[in-house]
Amino acid sequence: MGPHSTVTLLLAVFLAVLAFAGCMAVWNRIPGPGALRHIGRAGMIVCCQITALALVGLLINNARGFYGTWAEVSADFLGTSFDDGGGMQSTVGGGGGGKGAGMVGRGPLTQKHFKVDTGRKSMEAKFTGPASHVTGRVVIYLPPGYKQDATATYPVVQLFGGTPGEPTTWYGDLNVGNQLDRMIRDGKSKPFILVSASINVAGGKPNECTDIPGQVPVATWLTRDVRDFMYQNFRVKTDAASWATMGYSEGAYCAVKFPLQHPNLYKAGVGIAGTYESTNPSILHNPKLLKANAPYELLAKSPAVKMLLTTGGKDPEAPPAEIDKFLGHVRPPTEATKYTTKLGEHGTVVWRNMLPFIFGWLNKQVS
Repeated sequence: MGPHSTVTLLLAVFLAVLAFAGCMAVWNRIPGPGALRHIGRAGMIVCCQITALALVGLLINNARGFYGTWAEVSADFLGTSFDDGGGMQSTVGGGGGGKGAGMVGRGPLTQKHFKVDTGRKSMEAKFTGPASHVTGRVVIYLPPGYKQDATATYPVVQLFGGTPGEPTTWYGDLNVGNQLDRMIRDGKSKPFILVSASINVAGGKPNECTDIPGQVPVATWLTRDVRDFMYQNFRVKTDAASWATMGYSEGAYCAVKFPLQHPNLYKAGVGIAGTYESTNPSILHNPKLLKANAPYELLAKSPAVKMLLTTGGKDPEAPPAEIDKFLGHVRPPTEATKYTTKLGEHGTVVWRNMLPFIFGWLNKQVS
């Protein structure tokens, strides 16, 4: 019974109504001296506020898909470590073994155990990147047939989430693993490996997936440590033509930025419901940092990459005009395509329905 459960929502509605009705029923019936009655009434008001705020929070989370499990909420708000054991089991050797398994990249397996969620088609690990010294989570999808053919290597789509949020949102609310599974089995997509890593690793500071001096090197974590982790643990292709990015909301900024910034690492990028102008004061007030990281600045270099920008037709936070503005700055050999839905606002329900089109597009761009 997670945050998105219908039972959870109905329980929240019941408690909010019960708290309000109870407050109205006993407001003038609290016994005891005046001070005690005031304390009781204050307590009832607080109870009404808590239940109302909980209901509003659940409704917002259902619309935006920030958190998929209570463990994710705990990790962000209470500072606890994430350990969602529901439906998970341990497995050994995600890469499939030594030299005979067709490993690519440097060194031996660096991760021996993963938590596997068979329902969501995902496996998860936590590690510390040697280059960035960031400790974060990675959640991986392996395509059908990965374990059966120990010599095949696969293209990769690196996924970026929003803020707040967790890398598991891709596999929960967006159901990316099960959707891609069906497309591969139906012959509508080549087999990809997916990896979603934590992007909110800078202690709550907005970072736009950028190495900001004096702050956590988020970009190094995402483009170097996570990539090396995938090289070492899975049979992934290593050339830029076989790597793409995809992100929603704030993650769309990262997914568009990285191919423009590192065309030697990524051939294609997909931005879902994003905006692409830097708003971070630390970046805006540093001309060198802005030129090296902001998508509009990077477009001036016209790298040979392909972009797909999508949004819902009724999205107030990322309207279609944002894409039109971006397209106006694109110059060959950079290519960019626009895709919008007629309806839909800023939320995971809209983005989940876009995924078949997006993977169809990626299937043609990534080798």
